[in-house]
Amino acid sequence: MPLLLVLAGGPAAAEDAALQALEGGWHACLRQAFAGQPLGMERRAAQRAALEACKPQEDAYVHAMLAAQEAEVRARATRGVVARARDWALAAVGSARATVGGVIDRLRR
Repeated sequence: MPLLLVLAGGPAAAEDAALQALEGGWHACLRQAFAGQPLGMERRAAQRAALEACKPQEDAYVHAMLAAQEAEVRARATRGVVARARDWALAAVGSARATVGGVIDRLRR
């Protein structure tokens, strides 16, 4: 991960840039492989051959994309847990405050 990308926008920006680079490499491979097919070849056959030639780049891109999506799901779940814990703590503090306030009111009477 290049330092400039990390400084520019953190890990998410670096991850996005890495995904874009993998996707760009895969598309460039497809264009080059398709252009290199024999002229008389049927279009669909040439497309299948180009896809087959660039399978490693496609696999790397899809693997990275799925890993990024999984990391995002985990991050959302963690944020949800933290939010629920915060809400519980605030409710507990509010309840304790109300209880202590009630006791103080009774003692004043």
